[in-house]
Amino acid sequence: MNSVNILFVISAILVPLLLISLNYSAINDFYTYSVPLNKAVVEKQVYSDDPDIFQKIHDKKDSTCFVTPSENLFCYEKPRMYERTGVSYVRGETGIDGEMHLDRTDNEESYFTMKNISQIKDDTAVITFADKDYRVGNGDRVDYQITDKFEFTAVVEKYDTFITNCSNYEGTSANMVQYLGVRNIDGTDYFVTWHTLIKSEHGLKCDYPQIIQASLKHDFGI
Repeated sequence: MNSVNILFVISAILVPLLLISLNYSAINDFYTYSVPLNKAVVEKQVYSDDPDIFQKIHDKKDSTCFVTPSENLFCYEKPRMYERTGVSYVRGETGIDGEMHLDRTDNEESYFTMKNISQIKDDTAVITFADKDYRVGNGDRVDYQITDKFEFTAVVEKYDTFITNCSNYEGTSANMVQYLGVRNIDGTDYFVTWHTLIKSEHGLKCDYPQIIQASLKHDFGI
């Protein structure tokens, strides 16, 4: 058998094995991370005892409202602005509320596992996700901690929604963030994001960065 035939036989064996390996990895990740996300639900947060709070904020002249691609209506009051950040609360017509963050586009840091956000053009940005020694607790206890070491980037568009981190070791609770693009306030550009909790009765597989990467392609229905 000449060398050409040998190479052909080797490639005929190795290429299918490689394809099987790649397909198995993709299928395994789908069932491990993506399928459990389908069973997770966005939790209705309670930020006010007022049952009419959404309508009151909706009717305020200095409030801002937006409709997501899923045709859900959200509103938020005029943000309280500080030197480099701003905060407000997002209220959903469906009862889903969340905490809003406005961070100057020249900031070098963000929150949860979002290491930083950089503007590409208009509302398009690239987010760098990293472990950042993420830990929840105090000097006496650790409620939750990310021990996986990772860093990767992802391009996001306005209204993209994703998980940044789990909130417990069981994976029954996780922080979900929606990116709302760039807003100019008094001549300064800010990245606008808001976050709320999702609940999973069966638990999510909280491996990093896999759970974040899987969530970037997921439709949370927000």
